[in-house]
Amino acid sequence: MTRPRLAALTAVLAGTCTLAACSAAPDDGDPAAGRAFAPAVTTSVPAPTKNVEAVTWNLATGEPATLDPAMAGVESISTVVANMCEGLFTLGPDYRLQPALATGFAHPDPLTYVISLREGVTFWDGRPVTAEDVVYSVRRILDPKLGSSWIGWAVNLEGVEATGGNEITVKLKKPDVMIPNFFAMPAFYVVQKDFAEAAGRDFGTARGGVMCTGPYRYGSWTQGQDITLTRNDAWWNTEVKPRIKDLRFTFVADPSAQTAALASGDVDGQFIVPRAAHKQLAAKGNMLFGTSLSPTFLAVLNPDGALSDPATRQALRALIDYKGIIGSVYQGTAQPLRALVPPAAWGYGKEVFQAEYDKLPEPVQDLEKAKTLVGRSAKAKEKIVLAYTTASEEETRIATAIADAATQVGMDIELKPLTGEQFGAIFAAPQARAGLDLFLVTGYLDFPEPLSYYQFFTSSSFYNFPGYKNKDYDTAVFTAMVTEDPTARAREVAKAQALMAEDLVNIPIATQYVNVYYGPELTGLVPRQSYLITPWATALGGK
Repeated sequence: MTRPRLAALTAVLAGTCTLAACSAAPDDGDPAAGRAFAPAVTTSVPAPTKNVEAVTWNLATGEPATLDPAMAGVESISTVVANMCEGLFTLGPDYRLQPALATGFAHPDPLTYVISLREGVTFWDGRPVTAEDVVYSVRRILDPKLGSSWIGWAVNLEGVEATGGNEITVKLKKPDVMIPNFFAMPAFYVVQKDFAEAAGRDFGTARGGVMCTGPYRYGSWTQGQDITLTRNDAWWNTEVKPRIKDLRFTFVADPSAQTAALASGDVDGQFIVPRAAHKQLAAKGNMLFGTSLSPTFLAVLNPDGALSDPATRQALRALIDYKGIIGSVYQGTAQPLRALVPPAAWGYGKEVFQAEYDKLPEPVQDLEKAKTLVGRSAKAKEKIVLAYTTASEEETRIATAIADAATQVGMDIELKPLTGEQFGAIFAAPQARAGLDLFLVTGYLDFPEPLSYYQFFTSSSFYNFPGYKNKDYDTAVFTAMVTEDPTARAREVAKAQALMAEDLVNIPIATQYVNVYYGPELTGLVPRQSYLITPWATALGGK
């Protein structure tokens, strides 16, 4: 994951109110105006009891570029593909692995995973799924010419082979405890080999279509208008009965138009609902929130200059108005963070993580402390260029607020606005990071394994942009990656977490809630971040 400021933080964003107070402003014309909107985390909803002929669902981020599951690393693609294509495993409500196209796996030694494939599974066209299809699908991801972001899982891969009619074996070059998580990710989504090869470059397009095994099959794609999926009544998973027959996706990207369509009922539901519409929609239907695996944080890009002094980084942490950001920018739909990885991503060793998390500094604004730190450091007074993406209104507001607070304490932050494309280039091209000191980014973990984020800051990682070097940090992360005992692994990860918090190679700000809205006649869907990789539409139905 450039706004020069002259006013104090307490006069930013709305011009006449503090960050904390802005969230309390009344909504003129809203029938719910004057009543407090207090978002709560939803962990369960009533199960559906009725079938529904058709549901229209909007993709908040617009029309997908493809429906190729290999590219399911973008929200607009993933939200659709998750209902069509399946991996060898899936994630349950607790984010734990559950069998899908595989029934289980053996782990006879640290370098070997032997996966047993489910018998009797067919593609939408009725042809059986074979071990050859599975191996083809995995190897297809590994072709750099395809350009799939999921290729990164295989950094320790030796090879994948069909070792039986209903068995594949994954061999590693060195142990990696994160590997089983990827069995439920698009890295292991299965497509039909013959169909994909025949389609060639058209695979995943409106013209070429896709061929998978999931609960909804590809129907049609009218570009610029909609995508339609139809229930796969021959789905292997007889324990789950999808209630919706036809699932239609629209591509309205304008927040005001999204709100109008949802409020009128022209669109039945949407993930990533505009924050300005939360209160209005909560009075009309199901406006629900869930904890996420997503952190928003400041990340160091340039370890030299102002940020070379720990006092500068400490001052940055102290000047952030965490309470105001949660209350105004996120309107209560987020929680402040003490560490990079949010608590919802502790997939194991929770007691260990909680105890160590509680030892970390509480995220509170302390402008006097920041002023003192800046007063003692010449480096802290040097200019800092902070990049952020204009594609996010929330991050625009946060960056602006940080720059204003920096002015108050004697720091000089120059804001650098970037388009979505420019911002994305930061992650791929060193030249795109030239002249930038710091950037504001929101990311998310694909599964609840803190290592999947902390590994990015080891000295050898491609994503370690500032060149952070700490031998103890590297040792803790690399030890954790080969430690299968969950409690022992959590202790090593917690060591790395504490070192990162002390060195402040990044400054955590908040973890946002996942949100979803669907109309009052629907029920069953609990908001979880796993909607990007699980068939969420199978939970939805009529009351």
